[in-house]
Amino acid sequence: MTQPGGYGQPDPQQSPNYGQDYGQPQPGYGQQPPAYGAAGMGGQEHPQTQTVFILGIVGIFVGVCAFIAWYMGGQAKKEIAAGAPYAWEGTKLKTGYMLGKVFSIIYICVIVLYIIIAIIAVVAGLGAASTYGG
Repeated sequence: MTQPGGYGQPDPQQSPNYGQDYGQPQPGYGQQPPAYGAAGMGGQEHPQTQTVFILGIVGIFVGVCAFIAWYMGGQAKKEIAAGAPYAWEGTKLKTGYMLGKVFSIIYICVIVLYIIIAIIAVVAGLGAASTYGG
């Protein structure tokens, strides 16, 4: 009871590589898959990622930092869109950019609201002064 091809020899009917030139590299042979976070997978972080992320968090409490995070994140986003080998989706860069954008808009709304309240207070104060014959 010997197997086709003899002892230790591949069976030509079962082996898909039978008769191939073994000097040629096989597809995928000797190639390492890209490491997690490598540029090939679009996972490498932009050099300003950490700065934008920290400024975005600090921007929650300090309005100027939110504007800076929004600006720097926008610049990095433009670089990535232009072909820079960095990741955008699901990164600290995107998070810092979004924090900066959201809190910048909130600060702008608060400032506008403050100005409107100040104008109403001045107008109401002038109206009250003229009513009492001031």
